[in-house]
Amino acid sequence: MTTSQSGFWIQRGVVLVLFLNAIWILTIPSFPTLDGWTHLHTARMLFAGLPDGVYCHNPGMVPNRVGHLLLGVLQLALPGLIAERILLALIIFGVGIGTYALTRAFGGRSPLVLLVLPFTVGFLLVMGFHNFLLGLGGALLLSAWWITRERPTWLSWFLLTGASLLLLYTHTMGLVLFLLITGAHELYGLFGKADGALETSPKARRQRLALFLVACAPAILLFLVFNASRSSSWGQVDRAGNLGELFNLRSMRLLLGPEEGKFNYAMKLTLVVSLLITMITRTGRERPWRLLHRDIPLVLSLALLVLYFIVPDSSGYASFITMRLQLMALILLVVWIASQPMPGMLALAPTVMVLLLQNARLQFFHHELAPLAAPRDLLLDAAEALPAGAVVLPISNEGNWLLGHAASLLAVQRNVVLLDNYECGTGYFPLVWCPSLPAPLHAHFASAEHSLEWLPAYIEGNTIPKIDHIVLFGYDQKTGSCAATDLQIELACYYKPGYANAYVQIYDLIR
Repeated sequence: MTTSQSGFWIQRGVVLVLFLNAIWILTIPSFPTLDGWTHLHTARMLFAGLPDGVYCHNPGMVPNRVGHLLLGVLQLALPGLIAERILLALIIFGVGIGTYALTRAFGGRSPLVLLVLPFTVGFLLVMGFHNFLLGLGGALLLSAWWITRERPTWLSWFLLTGASLLLLYTHTMGLVLFLLITGAHELYGLFGKADGALETSPKARRQRLALFLVACAPAILLFLVFNASRSSSWGQVDRAGNLGELFNLRSMRLLLGPEEGKFNYAMKLTLVVSLLITMITRTGRERPWRLLHRDIPLVLSLALLVLYFIVPDSSGYASFITMRLQLMALILLVVWIASQPMPGMLALAPTVMVLLLQNARLQFFHHELAPLAAPRDLLLDAAEALPAGAVVLPISNEGNWLLGHAASLLAVQRNVVLLDNYECGTGYFPLVWCPSLPAPLHAHFASAEHSLEWLPAYIEGNTIPKIDHIVLFGYDQKTGSCAATDLQIELACYYKPGYANAYVQIYDLIR
């Protein structure tokens, strides 16, 4: 077999591994996504219709839309949880294949691109950040497509405008990442050495950069308008904590338990070995540290890490910013490693190591997450006992953070009015609570305690929407929480026991 034939089959093998890594999530019994189930609830309402007076369309600009729309479309043909699993598989594959495509766009053909595998299934995935992760994969793919346009046609410019707008409405950070990568590419073409694929005429380079900015101008303008409309409350930056989380590769951790430490340690060793091999291989070349086109991912990775230590974890309307920056920086680092010329045999050991590591991680997650299928299914069973159109107030006694938004399961496959949806209080998603909603409910949604001292007056006044069902769920039904303590009196006076299983109790309003 010739070298070119060997390279062909290696590249096909890389794509196959990325595909198998993605479909793994379709095979496991349980994969809870904290925010994902609420996104699923919102997506269902966007397509099935909004309950009058409870949920309203967000009148402001909302970039977080594409993930919800994809979920809504998938739910037209599939049950809600299956629809979300398919979306999660698309996300995992999108991040993986996007990393692969960007590596090839910078001239890389190394199987070390598979170093991205542990970062495709990590903390932000289990958090259910659908739109961000879709935007991340989209940014990598769109950047790869644009970098390989040697002489863009007018159709290419038109497609770039549409694609950048689509990326904006997927997630703003996806658009920013795309602009960073492609902007650096265009600037290198303007000021750097032409690496064959770049225009050699200075005038042509200037024209290309100008047309690029014009094509992306609508998305950039809308991005600026959106950010200007948001009130930000910048917090403190814990640089020591950020350093620790970077050292521990928190962005690839899923469950945050101590058992994952061995996987993170193995990945740190694999990354360090890969970096050392890359550096040693590079020092053997003429003028090894001259900045080349394929070094753009490294420069951007370092820039993102600088931001990682400067930008606070929350800007008032977006959270886990540091984890998003860490993930993007590490993926670009993988792109840089895999873009450097390297003998295939040197790349073999780290590649095999990361394959074994990811296989062990996925088996571990399969085992650890399987028990969470039981409470999920019990909630879905309880939902079937709720009549169509029922107005449901859920009260959670669940202590597992992975099930923090499990109440949404009551409405992802049932036509009920669920008085629970964290998205509506952020202003960052397609739906908001209607202004006409009674003040006690607005206060309830805004309170972290969720105390229910308001409920008797609400019921006595026949306030609309009438809460005709209260759903308690969680194995610990004797919690001392504010909501559960207050609720005992209200349940005795106004509600009667209805459906119950080992995890859920439904109380029906006494007519």
